[in-house]
Amino acid sequence: MGLETVSAQDSTSVQSDYKNKVLLLPAIGSSPETGFMFGAVVVPQFKVGAADQKTRSSSIMMSAIYTTKNQILVSVLPDIILPEELWMLNGNYFVNYFPESYWGVGPFTTESNELTVLYTQINLEQNALRQIRPGFFAGPYLRWSKLYNLKFENTEGERVAIPGDIDAYKNIAAGIGWIARWDRRNSNMTPTENRFVQFSLLGNPSWLGNSRSFTFYELDARKYIPLSSSVRSVLAIQSLIQLNSGSPPFNDMAMVGGDRINRGYYGGRYRDQNSAQIQGELRQHAIGRFGFTVFAGTGEVWDRFDSFTLRNYKWTAGAGLRFNINKDDPTNVRIDFGVSKESVGFYLQFGEAF
Repeated sequence: MGLETVSAQDSTSVQSDYKNKVLLLPAIGSSPETGFMFGAVVVPQFKVGAADQKTRSSSIMMSAIYTTKNQILVSVLPDIILPEELWMLNGNYFVNYFPESYWGVGPFTTESNELTVLYTQINLEQNALRQIRPGFFAGPYLRWSKLYNLKFENTEGERVAIPGDIDAYKNIAAGIGWIARWDRRNSNMTPTENRFVQFSLLGNPSWLGNSRSFTFYELDARKYIPLSSSVRSVLAIQSLIQLNSGSPPFNDMAMVGGDRINRGYYGGRYRDQNSAQIQGELRQHAIGRFGFTVFAGTGEVWDRFDSFTLRNYKWTAGAGLRFNINKDDPTNVRIDFGVSKESVGFYLQFGEAF
């Protein structure tokens, strides 16, 4: 993707081919972590200023959701791309009241370990990535997160003592770091070709007020391979490696599962210092706005590298349906059904898993 200088007159002509749109959607969804969810999602999709055809569209996803597990989720996720893709600005801002299941730490926790952890979380997260060369971006990464009113219950709803390795009163994670991104995807919302590779480094030192000092590293690599000239079939592959040094709080540990990778495992069913996961997905356009997918994945968590083992590795497989809600700028609603060695997951979500 090369950069070109475009006059104001030419830019307006090129830009006129793209129509800004605001998607108003009922937030009717599901996942093992939330149960069924109800609310509203507003997604403006647009191009900033005099952005030309080579500049991908921007979006701001705003949602307010209530779930059948008595969770309240309010979030704003801006994904802003400035003209000529000179800057990318990505954020993750949310306030959640989110009771969830917790089985402890490690790759061998059992169902009998299950507790419910209840808390309210405020999360403020932002990066600003400058284009260094076409397709390559780098810039600072900031995050501040805090848990309030942390408590634990057993599966019968009775209050229990907070596990000894969790600090009940100091659950702040304040970090400053750096992101390097190689991004040649043709779309952020529904990519069908090229690749995305991102390395993130986030330090959380004690002098920023952290309850626990730790450093987080993440490598997220994705490849999209068109299997036909009409791009009706796409093979998507993702590998995700998350590592921690120091003592991260339980909710910032590396995890397996969720609605985006290793679908079929409850997000956080397994958590530890480190995790490695990989998944593949075949995406097939069927007819009109409809398509379907099949996917599979595997992963594991571990504490120290000398203790890493694949004796109990996790795997998932599944299939899903897709419906494109914006013909001008393809954006899918997805329905996925995933199966793991221990559980199943049903997901009704906005946007592709990766």
